[in-house]
Amino acid sequence: MSTATDTLRQMWDTRPPRIPSEQGGNAKIAGVCEGIGVRYQIDPTLVRVAFVVSALTLGGGLAAYLLAWGFMPRYGMSVSPLQAITRRAEQLSEPEAGQRTTGWVLLVFLILFLTSSVPGDGVILSSAFGSIILMLAAWWALDKRTPAPPAGLLATPPTATMTQPVDLSMFTPAEGTPVPPGRTTPPAWDPLGAAPFAWDLPEPGPAPQPKRRARIWPWILGGIGVALAISAAITALFGAVVVNDPDIAQPKQHAPAAEAELQSSYEGEIGDLVVDLRNLPALEKSHEISVEGGIGPVNIFLPREVPLTIECDAGLGESDCEPGEYNPDAEGERLTLNVEGGIGPVRVMEGE
Repeated sequence: MSTATDTLRQMWDTRPPRIPSEQGGNAKIAGVCEGIGVRYQIDPTLVRVAFVVSALTLGGGLAAYLLAWGFMPRYGMSVSPLQAITRRAEQLSEPEAGQRTTGWVLLVFLILFLTSSVPGDGVILSSAFGSIILMLAAWWALDKRTPAPPAGLLATPPTATMTQPVDLSMFTPAEGTPVPPGRTTPPAWDPLGAAPFAWDLPEPGPAPQPKRRARIWPWILGGIGVALAISAAITALFGAVVVNDPDIAQPKQHAPAAEAELQSSYEGEIGDLVVDLRNLPALEKSHEISVEGGIGPVNIFLPREVPLTIECDAGLGESDCEPGEYNPDAEGERLTLNVEGGIGPVRVMEGE
């Protein structure tokens, strides 16, 4: 007979992995919603709507997302960012050790929220608590509906998988990690499916180290407590702004086509931020501009005909920003671009 503890352990052991955009997912930030959608076979858009609605109403959506980010491993891994910082370096493989930085950044965010002074009489805390309870209840319901994950989704093989196959061929495991065992669709390195006997073998690199079985109760209880503090702080600091400004969650797109249209800074809020400089002509005087990410992806298209210097400051998310000099043979004055990431991926693309 299954007990509540058994159910919670099964939920933890079969929790979904994150599938970021660079691994083939249609991720907007860190791949949390994409991973939940694939694990429980629902539309990831519904998951995104649930997080956003919870953030804008009860105040716990963003807190829940950050916690999920911390506790969900990347596709191909079995260790999450917050788990990575609790283990000694020798217990982690090289790809898993690379998650420690993300884990520390997330932990800093949690500490900042925990130590923030939150005004109010308890209403904010109770609403955030209600939001977290609803999220946990939704997770419980999804697990009851789909207790077995798709074959080949989890790095640690579960005791049971879905009977019907799920196409995972569009997803690639994290760099340096093996294809999760049990996948029935070929990985990218074997598109014709000629060597299924080798799909579960890891890419060249250090062999994964044995992992001790994780205790889930400290994580669940600690996570709920942290989520309450985060939700209260976020609601107090940002809730009124979001409610009073209906445009704050809309995509921000900027495409200056003349020197006079250049702004000194472009700032993201909640949603996509696009800064397209491809149509910018040669400059008559030098300019320095900044692009600061908010919560969501940042996409920057570089100018074609302007000497350019890029400086990069990574945020909480993947970034392909490369500092240095661009278009050295272009005419006109130089443009200096300071790119600062927020919560979400940063993509810098040369103009075509």
